[in-house]
Parts: sequence; C-alpha cells; structure tokens
Amino acid sequence: PNFRDFGGYPTANGRWVKWGFLFRSGQLSSLSDQDVGLMASLNLDLVFDFRREEEQESDPSRLPRINPPRIASLPIIPGSNPRFFEHAAGQRGDRQAMFDFMLEINRDFVEAQTEPYARMFREILEVDDARFLVHCAAGKDRTGFAAAIILLALGVSREVVMRDYMLTGRYFHPHREIDRLREKYQMQQMDTQSIMPMLEVHEDYLARALLAIEQHFPSVEAYLEEALGVGPAQLAQLQARYLV
Repeated sequence: PNFRDFGGYPTANGRWVKWGFLFRSGQLSSLSDQDVGLMASLNLDLVFDFRREEEQESDPSRLPRINPPRIASLPIIPGSNPRFFEHAAGQRGDRQAMFDFMLEINRDFVEAQTEPYARMFREILEVDDARFLVHCAAGKDRTGFAAAIILLALGVSREVVMRDYMLTGRYFHPHREIDRLREKYQMQQMDTQSIMPMLEVHEDYLARALLAIEQHFPSVEAYLEEALGVGPAQLAQLQARYLV
C-alpha cells in the first residue's frame, strides 16, 4: 500500500526533483511476484525500513533476488511501541485523545528520533546517485516525515511537501487495515472511531513535526545541519544528484 515515486516536484529556485530516484511505501511483506518484478525494474540501491525490529522480523520484506537493494534497518519507535498501545487501550471511544497522541508522535520525530533520520541521509550520500525507498508499516507517519525532510532539503516548498504528505489519503485506505491492525496489536475491543486516527493522515500531524522544528531551530536548514548532519556541503550534493 501507498507505494509511490515522490519525485517530480518543483523547487523554490525553479528546478525539479527527478523522477525514478525517490520512492516511498508501506510494508513490503505482502508483495506479489508481479510486484517484486516491478520493484526490480526500479533498480533500487537502498531500502530504508523504519519499522521496529519485531515488525521487520515478523513481516520480512519481499525483494528482488537478482541485484537486490541493500536494506538499512532504521527502527523508529513512536507509533508502534508498547507505551503507545498501552495508551491506546486506555482511550477506547476517545477519538480526540488518540488524535492528540498522534500529534505527539510526530513531535517526537523531531525531538527524539534524530539518529535514524541522520543515518538515512548519511546512507543516501554514501552511494552515488542512489535510487532509494523509504518505508514503514503504512508508509504514513515515520515515512511521511522522512519524505518531507528529504523534499525540504531539496528545496521543495512546505506547501508542496504537505501536498505530497496528504496523498497518503488517496493511496492508503484505513478501513482496509482495521482488521489487520486489531489482530496484530490485540485491539479487538477498541471501537473503530477511536482507532481511526492511527490509520488516517492529517495535515495537523506533519504540521506538528514542522512546528517542533520551528520551536527548536531558527530554520529548517539549521535543523538539517545541527540535528541531522546535513549542512551546506551535503545539501549541495543532494541537490546536484536529485534535481534537474
């Protein structure tokens, strides 16, 4: 679910993000043989898996056998740790409380998850013109923030970044995932409305992460450099590789 190329966007200086290099998706464990063949045609170099280690082990990715991309395991805990589901279990019937908790998860991406996102950029920069895929379970929150900061680093406007983020609403269908989520996390007793914020995409989610950047750093560029190690030299490399 939610597999897409996130190239093709304009930048503030009149350039464009290349097609065919930047991809994002949900988990890859249920790919059909046809899907795997299509993935092989993309010639991916790297796959960044943001799922926690237990998720990666229980639902391993299906990848091409010939010239497979290298998997970089970058577990990001918010949204899938025990504390989250303990909290969720206590919020039965309380949609707003779950929505607010999702906002806090997105804040945490900025304030407590710098190392996996910093390593993502390091890995990208270590491979010349790397074609890569970023993904988690739904390709929505952990992946959504990853795609957002990559596009911001390339000079794409916040408005366009948000537009890409919200495309998840078109390519990921929460009601199709409810039963799987309930089974996976033993949430059978929770009503659908209280679970839905976990599966939906809202502008407020990414906006909360971007607000955290504004609160802690003078600019997005400062956040990229100080928190993620992506300074002017690294930005120049990224833009040289992925912009036309």
